[in-house]
Amino acid sequence: MATKSFTSEFKFNQRASSKLADAIEKSRRVDYEIQQKVNFVARTESIENIMQSFLGDNKN
Repeated sequence: MATKSFTSEFKFNQRASSKLADAIEKSRRVDYEIQQKVNFVARTESIENIMQSFLGDNKN
């Protein structure tokens, strides 16, 4: 039943599309700032080491 109510409740028609376009037009831009320290990693070896430690798959 949940699937049926979900699919029937979210129909996208012409009236809904104009309301969506209006909402997008009137919405304000939000800028996000990263609050944590970030390290950019480009080397394949470093990426593999990070993924192995994250997944708990240490082969060394």
